[in-house]
Amino acid sequence: MFDFPRVILPCAWLAALCLGAGWALPARAATLAELEQILKRDNPQLQQARQAILAAQLQASIAGALPAPQFSVVEQANTGGPFDFNHASGFYAYYNLVQPFLWFGKRTLAADIARAQAQAVAAQYQTLELQLLAALKTGVSQLRALEQQLRFMDEDRQRLEQIKQASRVRYANHAAAYVDYLNAQVAASSLDNDRFALQKQLETTCEQINALLGRPSATPLSVEGHEEVPHLPAEPLQALIAQAQQANPSIAASQAQRTAADQAVQLARKAFWPDFQLSLGSYADPSVVQLQTQRLYALGLSLSLPTWGLRKERAGLDQARAQLDEARAAEESTRQQVEQTIAADYHALETALKQLEFTRDRLLPQAQMAYQLALRGYASGGDIAFSELLQAQSGLRAAELARIQAETAARQAYVNLAAAVGHDPQ
Repeated sequence: MFDFPRVILPCAWLAALCLGAGWALPARAATLAELEQILKRDNPQLQQARQAILAAQLQASIAGALPAPQFSVVEQANTGGPFDFNHASGFYAYYNLVQPFLWFGKRTLAADIARAQAQAVAAQYQTLELQLLAALKTGVSQLRALEQQLRFMDEDRQRLEQIKQASRVRYANHAAAYVDYLNAQVAASSLDNDRFALQKQLETTCEQINALLGRPSATPLSVEGHEEVPHLPAEPLQALIAQAQQANPSIAASQAQRTAADQAVQLARKAFWPDFQLSLGSYADPSVVQLQTQRLYALGLSLSLPTWGLRKERAGLDQARAQLDEARAAEESTRQQVEQTIAADYHALETALKQLEFTRDRLLPQAQMAYQLALRGYASGGDIAFSELLQAQSGLRAAELARIQAETAARQAYVNLAAAVGHDPQ
């Protein structure tokens, strides 16, 4: 029979003891999808942008509301001083309620303008989210590339140890100078120095990723999973550009701004028409609790006429038209910029994939073979000079780093292309 106190309580006591002693369980490696969800939830820029969306949406309700009513009370003593509240003094009170109204359609247009501006803010939020997600994916790709370089440096360190051992054996057999061993030692020390700099670069990348995730920079970070090398999208370049016209949020934001500017022109035209207000008043004895004291009522209509010569209204209409032309030009500029960005990212992806294919399939195998032949020839006492062996080792290292850099460049180009289109291409 399971003894709950005997099994569970010691485990809980041990866990409390570990926490009290400052021990922590190793953090579980997170997937890229999990990091994306953390970024969407905790990134402070996105949190700020979400509040900006809420404020912009509430502005539509504010713009579409009726103007606030106005209530006034005026008391007058017909005889005596202004503070003579004696009923015999002929003291009376005037009550007035005024409700302003805008000209027909003004409130609707103002609300439509606010809604269009809210749509622009929401599209700007989507643009920011795409940019931050692209920065996260780029950071994770750089992190994995740095980890690959560190693993390759460990392999390169082993090759340098092989070279040192071969030079030591040849020196012991009086077949090589001691300077060969020293040069191998210098190359190993230089590699250790490069590894230290690479480790610091990896820590900096982790700090940048943590900043995107909205958490302290020193938070341990480990990303699981393996990134496949991207390929060219199935769609041609022109098809991707056409998709971006519908999916890119920057274009959607510029369209919303142009819509708001167009509606602002319509609102400016209505400024030539007067606003008006209705008023309801009463003339009464101060004893308002007595209904028989009411004397008379007044119902009034007043108009707020345009300015003399319509100078202000015409200037406002010209200003709205200029802003509409500006919004149209901004929309066209945004479309052109998106098209140029997609083309540049697409060609960058093509170039990176070709460089990767050449480096992986031709350059790297040749460098590996050259190093193996040089090491075998030098260790067996052949006619391979020590400088040639170091050159072969450096060539192999450069080829491997070029492969890693080409993979990273291809992933970054694909991430940038997807962000410019507005979604992942097929």
